Amino acid sequence: MRSGYRLRLLWSAVIAWTGSSLLPAAANEVRPTLSAQTAVDIALKLAGQATHSHSYSTQAMRFEPSTREWVVDVEALTDSNSTKRFVATMNESTGLACLQLQPTVGCVVREDIHQTIADARMRAEAELMARKYPAPDLQAMAEVLIRYQLRADRPPKAGATRSRYFVSLPSPDAKGLVDLSPDIMASLKRDGIETYPRSAWKQGSGNVNFDTQFSVGLPVRRSDGNYDVPYGYYCGPLCAGWFTAIMKRDAAGWHVVSTVMNAIS
Repeated sequence: MRSGYRLRLLWSAVIAWTGSSLLPAAANEVRPTLSAQTAVDIALKLAGQATHSHSYSTQAMRFEPSTREWVVDVEALTDSNSTKRFVATMNESTGLACLQLQPTVGCVVREDIHQTIADARMRAEAELMARKYPAPDLQAMAEVLIRYQLRADRPPKAGATRSRYFVSLPSPDAKGLVDLSPDIMASLKRDGIETYPRSAWKQGSGNVNFDTQFSVGLPVRRSDGNYDVPYGYYCGPLCAGWFTAIMKRDAAGWHVVSTVMNAIS
């Protein structure tokens, strides 16, 4: 697993963008070609080129349908412990990315993102096929991924508080999100993993119970026959992670091949 950026981000917004990709677009709705994750990745790459920092904070991101442009606000902590504020824009019409140092005007870093957009279009076509022909047995896939990520075979430290995971995953027809099945939740609980329906999620102030949203995305078929499966967790503004798993399915069921950590907070 490669290291991700240390990042403070409005994860609820990113999760919302990720979840919305499972739902059909309205006839007049303009959706971005680049994913929210890709937009953040580009913004951080540009900020890294400008500052060589590895500590970032972003508190706002949006997509402007009229201009087909992502806008991401980024703060970078430099070696001198000073903060630089940037606005990164990724225009899907022009194929150009620009990083502006606030409050000045003009790009301090530019990048051609035509190939990234072309790759995203191919990805969108693959996701369309994934929604049209969903991968089989998504509940079992989610169980395998949860066990892998939470390492059920590793007992918790004595006295450690167990987290409670509220899980959502794509519906069998890939048209929305559903909860983990009661049978799988019971099986996980027998092995010490506390999972609950995502629909029952309620987070109070302080989150003393370490309640965590665990979201599994739509499996997208790869050229090698395996699947890319996005997933992530959220338990507060500074308690979140975003990952991609490569999974395969054979006669024995689902298996995790590898995972990549995209970002954490």
